[in-house]
Amino acid sequence: MSGLIGQIKRTLAGCDKILLLLGIAAAAAGLVLVYSATASFSSRSAFYTQCISAGIGVIVFLAASFIDMERFRRFWPLIALVNVGLQVLPLFFGASEGSNRGWIRFWGVGLQPAELGKLLFILSFSAHLYAVREDNSSALSVIGLVAHWGLTAGLVVVCSRDDGMALAYVFIGLFLCFVAGIRYRWFVLAAATVAVAAPYAWRYLLDRYQKLRILVIFDPTLDPDKAYQANQTRKAIGSGLFSGSGFMEGRLTQRSLIPTKHTDAIFAVAGEEFGFIGAFAVMLVLALIILRCAHTSARTQGKVSSLVCAGMAGMLIFQTVLNIGMNIGVLPVIGLTLPFISYGGSSLVTMFAALGIVAGARHHCTGIRTTGGYYER
Repeated sequence: MSGLIGQIKRTLAGCDKILLLLGIAAAAAGLVLVYSATASFSSRSAFYTQCISAGIGVIVFLAASFIDMERFRRFWPLIALVNVGLQVLPLFFGASEGSNRGWIRFWGVGLQPAELGKLLFILSFSAHLYAVREDNSSALSVIGLVAHWGLTAGLVVVCSRDDGMALAYVFIGLFLCFVAGIRYRWFVLAAATVAVAAPYAWRYLLDRYQKLRILVIFDPTLDPDKAYQANQTRKAIGSGLFSGSGFMEGRLTQRSLIPTKHTDAIFAVAGEEFGFIGAFAVMLVLALIILRCAHTSARTQGKVSSLVCAGMAGMLIFQTVLNIGMNIGVLPVIGLTLPFISYGGSSLVTMFAALGIVAGARHHCTGIRTTGGYYER
C-alpha cells in the first residue's frame, strides 16, 4: 500500500502542471462564454452541466496522467476492437438530433461515443504504426493501416451520421501517418485517388444538404437557410470590433439570433462580446495547448507515446481550425465543437483526458530524438 501511495505521489509531483493550467484556463474561458450564451435560455442547466464536466475533466486529467502507453502498446488490437464496438452503439441506442444520431442518452446524461472514440483511435492507431515501424510503407502494412483507419471513420458515418466527427478521424489518421514517416508516394497516391473519386462522390454519394453546406460558402443566395448560421456568426464577430460589446451585452447573442450559439458558434460569442481581444485570447490558449502537446511529442522517448502526443495535437488542430473557419464563413458548417470552449460534457471531459494522456507521456517517457523519426526506449 505504501508503495502504491508513493507511486501516486511521484506521478502527481511529476504531472505536467503547465498543461493542466492551460486546460483549466481554456475551460474557464468556455464557462464564461457558455454562461453568456445561455443567459436567454429558460434554465441554467447547460452552464451547471459544463461546470460539473470541467470538474470531472480535471479529475480525469489526473487519472489519465498515470497511463504509460509503452506498457499498453501490445494491446492495440483490443483497443481498436473496443472502439469498433463503441461506435456501433448509436446504431441501436442513438438519440437523433437532426440528421445526427451520435448521442446515447440515459438517466438524463448524454454520451457521444465518437468523442471518446477519437482518443481510442489515436491510442490504437499510434500503436499500430509502431507495430509496423520496420516496414511501415510496404503495401501490406499500408493496407492494414487503411483498414484500421477506414473502418473506424466509416462506422462513425454509418452509425452516428456525424460527418464532421468522421472528418476528424480522417485528419488524425493522415496526420499520424505523416508523423510516423509513411513514404510520400502513398500520400500522392491517396491524393490522386481522392481527385479521381471526388466528382463521383459529389454526384452520387453526397446528399443535397451536404452539397449546399459547401456551396453556400461561395454563394449564400443558393440557400439562405443553410447560409444563415455562417452569416450570423460573421456579423457577430464583425460587430465586436477590437474590444467587443461587453459581457452579456452582445445583441445577436442575447437575442438568440445565432444558431447553436453555446456549441458550434461559441467563437462568435467571444468575438461579439469580447471583440478581437477575446477571440485572440481564445485562439492563443488553444495554440499554447497544441504547442505543449507537440513539444511533449518532440521530447518523448517512447515511440508510441510520441505518436500519441502528436495525434492529440493533430486532433486539437483540426477541431480548432475547422470550428473557427466555419464561424468566420470560410469553411462549411458541419457541427464540430471548439475544444474546451464549446458546451458539451463529453467533449470537455474527452479533451481533459487527452491532455492527461499527454501529461503521462511527458512524465513516463523523456529522451533524445533519434535520426529515424522515432524514439528509442
